[in-house]
Amino acid sequence: MCPLTLTLSPIDTVASNVSRLFTVNELPCLLAALNLGCMSEKRVRLKDIAERAGVTPMAVSYALRGAPNVSEEKRKRIIKIAEEMGYVPDPAVSRMMSYLAGRKGTRVFQNTIALLNTSEDSRFVEREVLLAMFHDSATERAEELGYHLELFWYHQPRTSPQRLAGILKSRGIEGIILSSSGKAGTKLDFDCSGFSFVALGDTIVEPRVNRVMEFHFNNAFTLLAELKALGYRKFGFVFNEDVQRMHAMRHKAAALCHLSEVAQELYVPIYEYKDWDDGGFETWYQENRPEVVVSNRPAAWDALKRLGVAVPEEVGFAQLELFEDGAKVAGMRTRFNLLGRAAVEQLVGQLHSRELGLPSAPKTVKMEGSWLGGPTVRKIR
Repeated sequence: MCPLTLTLSPIDTVASNVSRLFTVNELPCLLAALNLGCMSEKRVRLKDIAERAGVTPMAVSYALRGAPNVSEEKRKRIIKIAEEMGYVPDPAVSRMMSYLAGRKGTRVFQNTIALLNTSEDSRFVEREVLLAMFHDSATERAEELGYHLELFWYHQPRTSPQRLAGILKSRGIEGIILSSSGKAGTKLDFDCSGFSFVALGDTIVEPRVNRVMEFHFNNAFTLLAELKALGYRKFGFVFNEDVQRMHAMRHKAAALCHLSEVAQELYVPIYEYKDWDDGGFETWYQENRPEVVVSNRPAAWDALKRLGVAVPEEVGFAQLELFEDGAKVAGMRTRFNLLGRAAVEQLVGQLHSRELGLPSAPKTVKMEGSWLGGPTVRKIR
């Protein structure tokens, strides 16, 4: 078959006057990849940013990608200029570059990412503080990368999982972020072929996909180290059973590791609850008298206030998962705002490399939290 020569105009990261040989069979795929960019309004190009910044287009590309080829000072200046000019990465160029990188197959890169609410509550993502934070940051990062993130509901009435998969495919959506279901051991009946996935947390056990999550075990030990630095030695752990199951018992595992090494006089049995009971908690507290209570939820702190226990004068309190930076208690920031960004970045990378279907060896990205000192702890030694 005679090849056709197609010369491309300069577009963003594509070098000027690129020429390549394509067969007649390959031409429709290339045109489909370029269609969006050709039909859209004039975009801010790397060349435009380079001219204003007084650098080369390659330097702009390095700066926007965070490559080490430019200094931190120059990178910040270029990014500032790009933002002022309204630069947004062009997904059409990514589609074309994916095609050029692997001409043996049909390389299609889509512009919309689905965030799938897997809870039976249609408003779960909006109602839960941490999930709302995740959603907002994922949306922001998607826009920065030139994509649109759209929320879908797995349990939509009169829409089976098979029909939902068909709807997504018909709209050309290949990338899906699975939000937490709020229940441990959730299994989804979903046709995964033709999709790339990233799940938030541990609640979704099927399908087995790549994930982003908090570094629960490490965060717990970071919190314990901060409390030890304040002089606390006798720790009382309070865990909600359902929350622990959602986290695959990682907080509890860290607590058990700590308790396995303490002296007998510093040992306090873990208090676990499903439905909160002030009476049961008060009995545990009075019998063990911990120096600090460590919990994954604020129920114990609220109970201490109701029982008239002075915090931090009589006992300290620290929370393993803080929902916001302005929290009134000490504990670990969850950084769900960064988890949303990480999920989008991981998914976009998978789409660029055409990782569709279930991974043979799922990988997990864990986000470290950070300690936030607060008025519920003090230096005691």
